[in-house]
Amino acid sequence: MRILLICLGLLLVSGCAYRAEEAPAGSWQAQKQQLAGLQNWQLAARLGIITPEERGSLSLFWRQDSGDYRLNLTNVVGKRVFDLSRRSGRIELIDSEGRRHTAANAQALVYELTGWNLPVEQLADWIKGLPGDADTVSFDADGRPARVQSHGWQLSYLGYTQIDGLWLPSRLELSHDTTNLKLAVNRWELNP
Repeated sequence: MRILLICLGLLLVSGCAYRAEEAPAGSWQAQKQQLAGLQNWQLAARLGIITPEERGSLSLFWRQDSGDYRLNLTNVVGKRVFDLSRRSGRIELIDSEGRRHTAANAQALVYELTGWNLPVEQLADWIKGLPGDADTVSFDADGRPARVQSHGWQLSYLGYTQIDGLWLPSRLELSHDTTNLKLAVNRWELNP
């Protein structure tokens, strides 16, 4: 009985972690329209940022609601690094001191305040595994995006997981000039 309980416990724990999984060949092409139509989602992830000036590991929470979003970054002790949001086209960033900043461009605002080059607007699609029409894409053996080149950014999709019937990225790396980002998704939630 004890061995059965231990095995059951191990199965439950292993089922909680996302890992790269096999997908049927061509599945991404079949789900591309579903991904494009997916407008309401949220995720929790670990984000590694490496620039010439610094390197760090952050917790990321992203909630997308159609064209609006909220992107929250906290450090390892849970202190807010910044909270970035777009509501009705208005972009606002609340910094670690609680000061509010607004701008017309989220990427420029983040860069101005942190020195980090984060492709915020494109990331909303890239994070779902949905490259843009003008992006250069190579696919893995299962027909899913493996590498993407766009606007000077290089993306590598290193793992996928199936959530509610959709294959979504679980790990990706992005690089642009001297900025390297590593994203490991802990939890996806669709239509929250």
